[in-house]
Amino acid sequence: MVWDAPLPPVLHPQWQSRPQVLKPQSLHLWWVLLPRHQPRQAVLRQYLRLYLPDLDEAPLPTTASGKPYLPQLNFNWSHSQEIALLAVSGAWAVGADIEVVRPHPHRQAIARRFFGAGLQTALAAAPEEERDRVFLYGWTYYEAWLKAHGGSLWQLPPALEPHYAYRFGVGDRAVATVVTLCPDPPDVQFFRLPPHNCA
Repeated sequence: MVWDAPLPPVLHPQWQSRPQVLKPQSLHLWWVLLPRHQPRQAVLRQYLRLYLPDLDEAPLPTTASGKPYLPQLNFNWSHSQEIALLAVSGAWAVGADIEVVRPHPHRQAIARRFFGAGLQTALAAAPEEERDRVFLYGWTYYEAWLKAHGGSLWQLPPALEPHYAYRFGVGDRAVATVVTLCPDPPDVQFFRLPPHNCA
C-alpha cells in the first residue's frame, strides 16, 4: 500500500505573535527557531507550558513509534535543521512534519517506494526547479498523516479517512504539512513569537 492522497492547497499564513485560547475546534501552529545552546526537548517544553503552565521537567512519554505525547494535550512537533513546527490541537489527534528545502537526488526512487501514481505524476509534471519542493510537500503530508495516527514509516499507512491537511511555507526555507483527524474544519491559527520572546 502506498500514499496517494491529493495534496491540499498551499496556504500562505499570516504569522501572529499573540497566542489565543485553545478551544476544542482550534488548531494552533507554531513556527519555532531552535537556539543552538538549548536541547530541543527543553524548547518544546517551554512552548507546551503556554498550554500547561505546571508541566514538570520529567521526560515526555512516547508512543511505541517514538512520538512524544501528553494525555491532557494533543500536540505534535517536527524539526529540520534549526527550524521547528509545533502543532497543538484542541480535541483531535494531530501530526506535523517540516523539512528545509534542499536537493534530493533520490526523490524519484523515494517517490516510487512510498507514493502512488497520482503523487508521482504531480512530481514529474512540476518544473525542474520546483521538484524538490513538490516532493517535500508530498513527503511532509505523508509523514504528518502517519504521525497523526501514531505510526511510523516502516508500517503500512492507515487507510484514508476524513481529515484536514494544511501545507504551507515556513519562511522561504522550509515547507510543512499538518494533518488533524477531525470531522469538521478546525479554526487554524499560526503563531511565531517575536525573537526576544523565543524559547
